[in-house]
Amino acid sequence: MISSRSCNKAPFLMLALCVALAGCGTSGVRKDGQALIAEGQYEAGISMLEEALKENPRDTELNIAVVQGRRQSIEALLTQADSDRSRHDFAGARMGYGRVLTLEPNNRRAQEAVRQIEQINNIGERVALGQAALRQGDLFGAERHMREVLMLDLQNQDGLALRKDIELVQSRTTQTNPQLRTKMERPVTLEFRDANLKTIFEVLSQVAGLNFIFDKDLRPDMKATIFVRDVRIEDAVALLLEQNQLHQKVVNDNTLLIYPDSPQKTKDYQELVMRTFYLTSIDSNTALNMVKTMLKTRDVFVDERLNTLTMRDTPDAVRMAEKLLQSQDQSNPEVVLEVEVMEVARSRILELGLQWPNTFGVLNEDGKGVTTLDQLRGIDSSRITISPSPQAKINAQDNDINTLASPVIRVSNREQARIHIGQRVPIVSATSVPSTQGPVITESITYLDVGLKLEVTPVVHLNNEVAIKVSLEVSNAKPLEPTRQGTIPVQVDTRNAQTSLRLHDGETQVLAGLVRNDDGASGNKIPLLGDIPGLGRLFGSNRNDRSQSELVLSITPRIVRNLPYQSPSDMEFPSGTETSMQIRNLKGPIEVDEEQPLAAVPTAVRP
Repeated sequence: MISSRSCNKAPFLMLALCVALAGCGTSGVRKDGQALIAEGQYEAGISMLEEALKENPRDTELNIAVVQGRRQSIEALLTQADSDRSRHDFAGARMGYGRVLTLEPNNRRAQEAVRQIEQINNIGERVALGQAALRQGDLFGAERHMREVLMLDLQNQDGLALRKDIELVQSRTTQTNPQLRTKMERPVTLEFRDANLKTIFEVLSQVAGLNFIFDKDLRPDMKATIFVRDVRIEDAVALLLEQNQLHQKVVNDNTLLIYPDSPQKTKDYQELVMRTFYLTSIDSNTALNMVKTMLKTRDVFVDERLNTLTMRDTPDAVRMAEKLLQSQDQSNPEVVLEVEVMEVARSRILELGLQWPNTFGVLNEDGKGVTTLDQLRGIDSSRITISPSPQAKINAQDNDINTLASPVIRVSNREQARIHIGQRVPIVSATSVPSTQGPVITESITYLDVGLKLEVTPVVHLNNEVAIKVSLEVSNAKPLEPTRQGTIPVQVDTRNAQTSLRLHDGETQVLAGLVRNDDGASGNKIPLLGDIPGLGRLFGSNRNDRSQSELVLSITPRIVRNLPYQSPSDMEFPSGTETSMQIRNLKGPIEVDEEQPLAAVPTAVRP
């Protein structure tokens, strides 16, 4: 008996020794592969790990090492390639992105970078298209080509020159049309105290060559006091008008109409323009609310079918609306989330001992089962049967299961994406309603989603970082014993995790540690005799079940499109006062030539 048990142990000892040697071998290969990756030999290290994984496909540590090693290599190569591209080393950047595509052929970031590097060769053609659009007066088309050039090469001199030309044209178009032109380009000095306003305008007319026309309702006795030095004629006129609550209308390049600041006069003299904006990304109703809130425009119409906004207002208000819509009508950022969910399950089953009979029977003289009490007479050993026959029971199982889900999701900014991989389990519920003929039972069926459920909500920031809200749930359902009414309850085992994290573009984060351990023991033994220490297995069998499962989540954001860079001149512009909306062109300081005296207007002082 003893020698037989020793012989039975030998195969298990050999199996354990082989498993240990295999574990040592894979551990050494894993360390060598990780060392190559750390030295920058990414392709060689990944190849070594993948070859070892082919021989041991159920090795959990090798699986994780391959996933993490590939992500680490791709991130390092992308960082170096981006650095080479910023230094205008396009050959080195092209090589780096090519190595990324060797490790991961579907890497969108590397594919887009390679496409842009190839387009840099045609960057002169894009500059020419932008210049041609600018000459034709198509500012939006010219700006689009300019942004494409600077997106490919931020330091491109031709692109920067095109941007300056566009800004110069935009600054010129912000002036009212027709524009006021005077024959005096030199600054002037004005010194008047309690002088008649029309007299001051007559002096300015003689000196600057301007024509002033006054509204019939303008009071002839209006007085003004002004002391200014080294100012332009236009600024001096504007100060006089603001001081006396007057407005002006430019009739032509040297004629101004002066009228009182009243609602009726404003309606009579103020020129209005009409403009239709074709919106691309922003909703027309959102644009309507913005224009009404910021510009106080009343004559606005939106067409939801074409997603257009049409407004009728002053030229200054229309240009402000143009700047607002240009800054707000941007495509929503999008990000591709590469998610890998791995469930590593380990189960150990060990069953050792002897299986003793658990049933016996009595046969009659014909060898058939006993059916009456009279047939029990004359029982001997030949008529008694037992089942099953005694036998030694040895059963050992070792299972490693790797369940891997690798969804790739493209999500818009601040939108929620959901993934469900599993089943919809029907849940039957019964309700009983009493009646005169007995209770009436009504059953209804609802469905419960079980399996893998993943919800992600990304927020893309301007610094190419992505904040992600992650919700993960893994569940399974098991039916229980039916109730008296026949309803089958369902037990749902679930593991879930919720977190918020912020990652750089292309950065990989691994979330792990959701471990579940299940231990169970059962036995079939002879009472008392099966409990003897050491010898108990001779009088029964014991079964030990042990299982462990761990959930590993890997998530990598890759920004597909972010908000474009906008210069401060696009984001900030003057808008006039609360009562007078006006875009004024920002001019530099006046340059005074000391060799020539300033043009001075004679001083008029009331005695």
